[in-house]
Order: sequence, then structure tokens, then C-alpha cells
Amino acid sequence: MINLQEQISLFKIIGGQLKNKVECVAIGGSAMMFYGAKKTTKDVDLVFFKSEDVEAVKKVLFSSGFDERKNIKGVFREDESAGRPVMMDGKETRFDMFLNEVIGFKIHEKTVERLKESHEFGNFLVKTASPEDILMMKGCTERERDRGDAAELVRKFNIDWSIILDETSSQTKIGIAAFPILLYDFLTELKDNFKLDIPKNITKELLVIAEKRMLELKKKGQLIKVTKHKN
Repeated sequence: MINLQEQISLFKIIGGQLKNKVECVAIGGSAMMFYGAKKTTKDVDLVFFKSEDVEAVKKVLFSSGFDERKNIKGVFREDESAGRPVMMDGKETRFDMFLNEVIGFKIHEKTVERLKESHEFGNFLVKTASPEDILMMKGCTERERDRGDAAELVRKFNIDWSIILDETSSQTKIGIAAFPILLYDFLTELKDNFKLDIPKNITKELLVIAEKRMLELKKKGQLIKVTKHKN
């Protein structure tokens, strides 16, 4: 586990050793610490837009004592290697470095438009994903700690639920077709277990989006496969 200042120190080390400018997006607990919504995180989760940037940061982490985790089979979706991150283990934390998608949640133009804070550490530019996007990414997992993080996001931020619905419609076409089902289950669990005020019309609309997408796929003779991240 590391705190915000320790994360910043790592980012400064990376930025000081990079030869060229590298831009990425902090998600999960890494972004939540920047927002003041979490004190520590186990994993530093970052999304990159270029494969060469992942390799550049990976090289710096190697020189800083991190080792790459090679066997990650079964941790992420086994049927799509493109969605797996580069995982770098250190003594106190782990870097999960994704390329353009997170567990099937695709990063695209609208996601980039919603990026919030921007932090510059030498040649390392780290922007933060919006609370709405962090919430949706956590909806693709089965990790218990993600439920607590998601609950804190709903409590701390005025979540724009229209963004949730619009992005869900997009993700069913460019990411996981079953995304609205995953998110429905996730939000229902948050409402029941954490006593959160999740608007009923939002969960109802998620089922409408799911039904519409399933009918579209059925006409094409395709099936929906639901897979969750369990690390």
C-alpha cells in the first residue's frame, strides 16, 4: 500500500528518467487519492495511449527495482489478450499499466474529454479519469475493495448519472456487450449493501439498454459472454 505522497514520489522518479514526454490517465485508487477520496492504494492503475509509452515507463520501473509479473492468466479476460495490462511488482505497490482499455472498458474520445486534473512530473504527465468513469470501470470487477471505493465515489461526488447512461450505451458497442448488466448488478449491490441513493430510474434504464443490445446481437446470431475481473 502507498499513500498520495509516495505515489507522487514514484511519478517524479519516472518523470525524471523518461527521455520523452509520456501522457497517461490515472484511474481507480490512484485517481481517487488525487481527488482526496482515498488515503492509500494497493495498485497504481494507469492507462496509456501508446504502446511505446508503456514500454518507456516499464523500463524506468525495472531500473527502480520493479519486476514484471509474467503469469497473469486468469486474472483478466482470458479470451482477449489485448485487454491485459503490463503488471510491475514493487516492494510496496504494483503498477498496472493498461493500453487504451481497462477490463473491456474502452477509453475513447468522450472519456478523454471528461478527464479532470492534470499533474506534471518532469516528462510524466498524469491526468485523472472522471469520477463517473472510475465508477463504471469498477463495475466490471468482483473485488470487494472496489465496492468500498465505488461507494465512496457516490458519497463524495455528485455523480452525473446521464453520463453513466450515455457511456453505457457506447460501451455495449465498443467494449463489453454485457456492460449494462454488469453495471446494473454492481449498482444494485452498492444500493443494498452500502445504503446508497442510486436513482431507481438509472438501474431500470440500464436493463432497457441491456435488453436492446441483446436483441441486436440475437438478430446477428451472436451471444453475450459475461466475464469479470477477480484479482
